[in-house]
Amino acid sequence: MSQLLEIIKPDFLLHHAVYGSLVVGLVCPLVGVYFVLRRLVFWGVALPQVSAAGIAFAFLLQGLGLNYFSGSESQEKHLAIIGSLIFTGLAILILAWLERRSQGMSEGRIGAIYAAAGAASILFVAWNAAGETEMLGLLKGEIVSISEADFHAMLDVFGVVAATMLVFQKEFLLVSYDRDMAVTLGRNVLLWDVLLYALVGLTISLGVMTVGPLVIFGFLVLPPMTALPWSRGIMSFSVLSALLGGISAFGGFYVSYTYDLPLGPVVVAMAFILLLLSSAVRGVRAALS
Repeated sequence: MSQLLEIIKPDFLLHHAVYGSLVVGLVCPLVGVYFVLRRLVFWGVALPQVSAAGIAFAFLLQGLGLNYFSGSESQEKHLAIIGSLIFTGLAILILAWLERRSQGMSEGRIGAIYAAAGAASILFVAWNAAGETEMLGLLKGEIVSISEADFHAMLDVFGVVAATMLVFQKEFLLVSYDRDMAVTLGRNVLLWDVLLYALVGLTISLGVMTVGPLVIFGFLVLPPMTALPWSRGIMSFSVLSALLGGISAFGGFYVSYTYDLPLGPVVVAMAFILLLLSSAVRGVRAALS
């Protein structure tokens, strides 16, 4: 209990890490809801890895002497975010285009992209050993080292993402669940698709820079999967997913801080435990009914 009281104090040394994890945990599931609705859960596996490859590529460019944005830690992070956004955006465009053409097995395409992105990340780091430390911290989800400026920038961006997801919820739901009806009602399906994919790319790129690909994948997939059986509509689905993500983030940080464990894996484990508990409760209810 003493650790819990210490964590929630405003002057807690790692308050940026606490609130940063909480924000990511609340917002990422709002995006993950549409992965579940569109049956694109595997995108949640591949895109964070692609984003990590973009970051590793940015570190490679710095190692090769292309230091247009370097000179300080903040500027180097800006270059990494640009690399992440470019790689993630290109991957989304390719996957969306192939999905619309419906050529071949979508799982196979996503698996190929994941494998290629994973290999590229390792190779980019191997070509620039100086970037190895940053990538190792990224993979572990070292949000504890987030700076004041990065923290406030993350709050602003994720705040805009969350507000957009909620304000245009009906439009996103319509184009995700029934595209033919959306066309009949005169909705610009392409426009809403582009906006949704842009929010997906922005969330994943910034999230991977903040907490790492493992945590982003966990938040995109696990809370929505846990919330889906208990939801009665898109609003309850979104809100419950966000709450479960927030609980996973805060609970994971508490366990990580108390037992001196790496934050990223603990947060994902917490989200998975909630999924298991949800499945167990549903199993008991089914057996008693």
